[in-house]
Amino acid sequence: MANHCPVCRKISPDSMDLARHFLGQNDSKHKDWLKTKSLSYGELIILQVTEFGNKGYETLAEIFEKEAKVGD
Repeated sequence: MANHCPVCRKISPDSMDLARHFLGQNDSKHKDWLKTKSLSYGELIILQVTEFGNKGYETLAEIFEKEAKVGD
């Protein structure tokens, strides 16, 4: 099942790909959406570059698994 970006509607094949897209966007709309989920763009980036195992992406991907599903 595909996932869509809640901000710009980009369709991604899975939640990790959508997380990569989301953290690759450095605009206020994507950052503001993160704030609505009590997340910080900066903190996710720091997790991504300092922790082993894609922690920043995984944190965001978990949210997308729950909220960003689109039919095939």
